[in-house]
Amino acid sequence: MGQSTTPPKPDGVPLFGHALEFSRDPFGALEQWADRGDLVHLEFPGETFYLVSDPEIVEEVLHDGDGRFTIAAQQQRAFAGIEDHAVTTTAGNRWQQLRRALQPAFTRDTIDRYADAIVEQTIRRIEMWDDGEEIDLHREMRLLTLDVLAETLLSVDIRGDEDVVLNATDALIDRSDPRRPGQLVPGWVPTPTERRFRRAVTELDDYIDRCLEARREADREKRARNGSKNTNKTRTDACSVLLEAHDRGELTLEEVRHNLVALLLAGSDTSALSLTYCWHLLHEHPDVRRSLVAECDEHVGDGRPDLESLEHLETHRNVVAETLRLYPPAWNTMRKATEPVTLGGYQLPAGAELLLPQWVLHRDERFWDSPTAFRPSRWEGDDADRPQYAYFPFSGGPRHCIGMHFARLELHLALATMVDRVALEVALEEPLTFAPTIALRPEPEITATVRRH
Repeated sequence: MGQSTTPPKPDGVPLFGHALEFSRDPFGALEQWADRGDLVHLEFPGETFYLVSDPEIVEEVLHDGDGRFTIAAQQQRAFAGIEDHAVTTTAGNRWQQLRRALQPAFTRDTIDRYADAIVEQTIRRIEMWDDGEEIDLHREMRLLTLDVLAETLLSVDIRGDEDVVLNATDALIDRSDPRRPGQLVPGWVPTPTERRFRRAVTELDDYIDRCLEARREADREKRARNGSKNTNKTRTDACSVLLEAHDRGELTLEEVRHNLVALLLAGSDTSALSLTYCWHLLHEHPDVRRSLVAECDEHVGDGRPDLESLEHLETHRNVVAETLRLYPPAWNTMRKATEPVTLGGYQLPAGAELLLPQWVLHRDERFWDSPTAFRPSRWEGDDADRPQYAYFPFSGGPRHCIGMHFARLELHLALATMVDRVALEVALEEPLTFAPTIALRPEPEITATVRRH
């Protein structure tokens, strides 16, 4: 007999399909289902998904150049009402126009110029901590990355307004949890979660509008002083390039606002999660933390980390890479087939929703020795035999994360700046588990005690 044309489907529960197993242990369920094959058929109430755990199929989907795949409907629903007109949710020609409009703010040369600001904001955050103080680690990392993002990509001082962004992020995260009561209720139904989300979005939109008006007013004042209409020519921050595109008639004001929202929310939350998990792992592996301190002593000395010293901080880069492998903030990428397709020898219908979970592939023992172990040294070896998409923390293909270089630079410099000045003794009241939302959020509170060197 030949191979079946339909993927294997694990046993489920009548009416609920695979939803109950997923709700009990989301990430364990994904790993278990992936053991059934490289492409597996899953059923949830009202929805069908295909779980992909073959790096070659992931690459085929993400690098599709024929229009066979687009962003998933679930991704658009997750961001509905807050990022409807952002690069995160649009497709086709409109997505290409938005991506082109943003690109000048994310060139390598532009991002590298933010190195000093990243270090300065990190030192400012550290100076707020007292020796021996217990901090909410995740919140402090969120405040740090939000300050960095506002200073660099938006050129605004967000101090005093951080909770506007944090509240909107939390409301979005909570609404995207597939386990929450009312998840299957239409978005127009005013559930408590939906009402909280709408209030938070209104406050965030008002804040973004104030930032845009402040930028416009500053430009008007500069024109009045200089007699020039080209005040933004040398500016390359994201806010400026988006406003310039609006002035050229390429973007609507709503598109400017939604893309700034996307940068604020995703750009701050994902990096904050990575730094939180970095410190959790360093606390569990004090020998690795001591190696980082020694590396800073040798290559940074009494100064501050910068682009030049960063070239020599190999262990720091390996720690970040390994943290992103074990705990990828974007733990699952989704795509939808726009036409009937054949993947891995199986025939899938048009509209098929594909799950491409970083969590599963980053922990697949076919590609990683001791996959659940924190082993930064693994990044020192030759990984030529490992498929490219056994590791893709920033997604891949044309829709890869536009802020990838910014995020890596921020993580490397912020970690080096902190390690050189403090040790954070991390505490968990219960085992580390995660919510299966649009970001890999820790469920228990993570606190840390500050110890200054």
